[in-house]
Amino acid sequence: MTRLKSSLVLIIVAVVALVIGGCSSPDDADAAPVKINLPDGRTVDIPDTPTRIVTLGGQWTDVALSFGVTPVGYYDAQEVQTGKKAPWFGDKLNDSVLVNPNDDVVGSVAKLEPDLILAPGFASMAEGFDKLEAMAPTIDKISGQQVDPWQDMVTLMGTILHQPEKAKEIIGGVDAKIKALADEFPGLKGKTYSFAYLYGSDQISVLGDESDGSAKLFSQLGLKMSPTAIRESTKTGQPRFQISTENVNLLDSDLLVAASQTPKLQERVEGLPGYKNLTSVKTGAVAMLSTLEITGLNEPSPNSIPYAFDHMKPALQAASDAK
Repeated sequence: MTRLKSSLVLIIVAVVALVIGGCSSPDDADAAPVKINLPDGRTVDIPDTPTRIVTLGGQWTDVALSFGVTPVGYYDAQEVQTGKKAPWFGDKLNDSVLVNPNDDVVGSVAKLEPDLILAPGFASMAEGFDKLEAMAPTIDKISGQQVDPWQDMVTLMGTILHQPEKAKEIIGGVDAKIKALADEFPGLKGKTYSFAYLYGSDQISVLGDESDGSAKLFSQLGLKMSPTAIRESTKTGQPRFQISTENVNLLDSDLLVAASQTPKLQERVEGLPGYKNLTSVKTGAVAMLSTLEITGLNEPSPNSIPYAFDHMKPALQAASDAK
């Protein structure tokens, strides 16, 4: 439980206490109402086990699919932008409706007749969010973090669906895969990493917050965030700080995990003298991921994590072997 923020601990404790307290038989347990107290002060009541779930966020979509639940509708930013489904979804969403935020979101969701709406970040819709709440129980963010911890989302979904053991199984399965990777590459322990996104004409976004969900994934492999990244993040006060391409030397570390907005920008950065002198470049420990793949780490979920790590294997191997 140490990974849970206090606010979410209160959520889960309140939910579990209510469910347990209201159970008199297995059948009753399946239909027991769930009350969720969210960090923003709102309370969401879910009277019955939902069967028509709308997931307005890739993490929640993957969490639902992990439980064998196919959302009746979903929103995925990457799919809207690229026209391609995240590869870790497979063909499981073929019968689901993609909700386009550029259209009438409220109207699109209403047509799906949901009995639960998972809409992280949509509270900013103001009146629109109120309309979503009016049609079905609606959950916004479940933590005070920029990206909700995937383990907490799985745990909460397990409570909502009355499948707490399944939730533990899902979390344990992902942790086991990460541990297997750490065991495969023991040389990663104590090595440093940089995590970046190349975007715009001259900008690189770099992760410098060790409490970020992505950072926690890397730490499970035994890796440590680059001290330079931590220092720059502290200096700027930004969890993900910006640097110009001329300061690409700030990405120096044993492992570099990055993605580029365009192939042209990637070529430009890779041609810089500062980039060629990076330790990770010299040892071949660079995982240059696609935008889709890096999203699987920026917004981690049960199936995106092993998918992204699998594509990083050559770089992990090089970093592990480097002396």
